[in-house]
Amino acid sequence: MKKTLMFLISLSFLMMPCASFAQQDKGPGPGDQALEQQKSAPDQKMMKKHCDHKMGEHHKMMKEMNDRLDAKVAAMDAATGDKKVEAMADVIKEMVAQRKEMQEHMMKMGHKCMKCMEHKKHKKAQDKEEK
Repeated sequence: MKKTLMFLISLSFLMMPCASFAQQDKGPGPGDQALEQQKSAPDQKMMKKHCDHKMGEHHKMMKEMNDRLDAKVAAMDAATGDKKVEAMADVIKEMVAQRKEMQEHMMKMGHKCMKCMEHKKHKKAQDKEEK
């Protein structure tokens, strides 16, 4: 009985390194990461240029929207009586239109982003297959 117990204890100690070895990450080594970064550097520069361009367009669009709303608010502030009520309605209509426009834009961007992510995922899979 004592021999069997000692055998099981020693067997469990011998199996411990096997379990921890099996759990080690087999990810890319430091050299592989450096190579990936060198490959993706032009992509990152191109992506930054694209993002900067899109950000500029976004700022321009927001400025135009604000200018339209500011003009309507100024007209509302200057109006009196029934004209003021009409001007308030114009401001509200403009705000609703802008909100719809922004939501539509966000939905478009979301779909583009999803397509971009799928493309990157597919490209990574192809790169792994080539290795």
